[in-house]
Amino acid sequence: MDINRAVALAAKADETELHRLYAEAVARGADDTSCTAEAERDFGVLPLLALTLARLPDLALVGHLLDSIDGDEGDPLVARAASHVASGALRLANRALEVHGRDVGYQTSVWVEQALLWTATELSTHATVGDEGLWVVDEARAAALALAAAAAATASDRMLVPEQVAEGLGCLLAIYAIAKVAGG
Repeated sequence: MDINRAVALAAKADETELHRLYAEAVARGADDTSCTAEAERDFGVLPLLALTLARLPDLALVGHLLDSIDGDEGDPLVARAASHVASGALRLANRALEVHGRDVGYQTSVWVEQALLWTATELSTHATVGDEGLWVVDEARAAALALAAAAAATASDRMLVPEQVAEGLGCLLAIYAIAKVAGG
């Protein structure tokens, strides 16, 4: 499927669908992390963010391939690879948010809602631009910047961490949604 069409279809996801996609990505991410939720929660915030960031070069690579799909004959293996890596990164970032919320003492649901709002905004923006672009690569880059800022903030600004993780989660969910629509 053409990437612009995939973005446009993903942008039609309502709040309920975004919640469903988020939960699905967290669950499917276990295939990428090969780890249980309990074990992931024992890693700590900074190691979880580092593990998330370690997946983003792979995500950028498959994202570039996904962005290159032109016409209706896209490669479903590329879409599946993108959704696989995105779900693993999203799961680990989500786990970092959970651990940070537990350690600092805030409800993570507010930040997950912020991530879903970010996703909807990003997808809508990309769908309405109408020109050629590297949507998935741009989202992977934005996720990397946000998650790196979150990692850096762990030492000095406890509430910047969830803000930046939520932004990163929003980008990762946008990639996951596009990849799912494209056949992943």
